[in-house]
Amino acid sequence: MTAKPVEPIRLAWEDRWNPPTFEQLMEPQKEQHQALLHTLLERLEAYEGVEKAIIWHGSAWKWTLEYTLTTDGGPTSEPMAYFVPDPESPVFCMPFREEMIELLPMKRLNRYIRDGIRGAKCAVQIHWCKWSPTAMTEVEHLTDLIKRKHKILTGQTKPTKKAAG
Repeated sequence: MTAKPVEPIRLAWEDRWNPPTFEQLMEPQKEQHQALLHTLLERLEAYEGVEKAIIWHGSAWKWTLEYTLTTDGGPTSEPMAYFVPDPESPVFCMPFREEMIELLPMKRLNRYIRDGIRGAKCAVQIHWCKWSPTAMTEVEHLTDLIKRKHKILTGQTKPTKKAAG
């Protein structure tokens, strides 16, 4: 009698061939992060025109929540934000083009946000700003940044003298 080899349990986040639900992606998150992440994502989804989709983003990000903004002119050219539900280290990512960063009041932003923007990798003329919030104050600062990006994408933010010059 031979025993069947035990197949390793694959997390929904890693299983490319079976699209997961939001709940399946959030279930393996550490307990201390779940409330923070739910709050952050709920606040993001509360903005007018923001839509969520679960998309496979390859071997690095695997199944990822992609948040896009649809305005009167249709969807914006790039996603508003991403949430990578890696159970070991969840990542909230906001891509910014250089002209968007110039519209942000960098001196007034919290250090946590500034460090994420300044330390962002730049590829294809987009700064890939990433954060892994571990406290409600960090969620509050990210919520403020989401509000600012939403205003930029919907044309509610006017160019400053620095950005216009």
